[in-house]
Amino acid sequence: MKNTFFISVVLGAAFLFFSCNNEETPEKTGTIEFKCINPFADMLAPSMVAVRAAFENPPLTGDTTATHMLSMRWVIGDVWVAQGEVKAGETDNLEWIRLTTTTNREMKLFEEYTFAPQTVPVGDYQSVKITFRNIFYRHVRLITDPEVAYELLETMGSWTDPCNAADTSWAATNYFSTGGNHILNDQGRFVLASEGEKISGLSILENKKAIVSWRLGAGASAPCINYLIDENGNRQWDCGVDRVEDECPADMEYMWDFVVEYED
Repeated sequence: MKNTFFISVVLGAAFLFFSCNNEETPEKTGTIEFKCINPFADMLAPSMVAVRAAFENPPLTGDTTATHMLSMRWVIGDVWVAQGEVKAGETDNLEWIRLTTTTNREMKLFEEYTFAPQTVPVGDYQSVKITFRNIFYRHVRLITDPEVAYELLETMGSWTDPCNAADTSWAATNYFSTGGNHILNDQGRFVLASEGEKISGLSILENKKAIVSWRLGAGASAPCINYLIDENGNRQWDCGVDRVEDECPADMEYMWDFVVEYED
């Protein structure tokens, strides 16, 4: 009887010890917020009201119209992050965490994009994935008369590609990592598209917020000059026919970069 009682006590204690040691430790988490910033919107602020109202573009000034680029109006669909690193030649086997609760289909100015903060596991993240629509509108203003603004329909592909304002297709997904901006080729492997458009990595810390800003101009001190080339000579902007030639400041090596900040 004593032996039976002793064995029962031992088994009970062992079960209690096993249960306590197998309780799941709560996962440590932090917060991440993704947004877009456009320094040129502040630099050239007086003309933004005119730009946003320029849905009926005035005539171009000649075969070449010199303008300053202000912003772009487009559709960012979804944003993801991953702790793994996108690398050229490899397949997409990363574990992506989606930062957008639903796929956005509303067209907005670049600087108007701010997505709600999301809770993600603590760790070091090295890659960002972003989807956007094939068509967009470039916002520019005339250099010789800043009150004259244009909203130019374009596609993400070649300037000679077919262009339709009703196009709802998606452009190739962009994968940013420490090695640059990548896309997937026909074989499903990453191909480097732009070495300089990179994210240097970010850390998600417990009970802190990381703010990841996708920055237009990559820190340049001034916007690019966009020369609108009127290929057919009708003095109107025709997407798929006319084209843009860029003249950018020396400190603008790439179209955009990422800025990471932290808050308690």
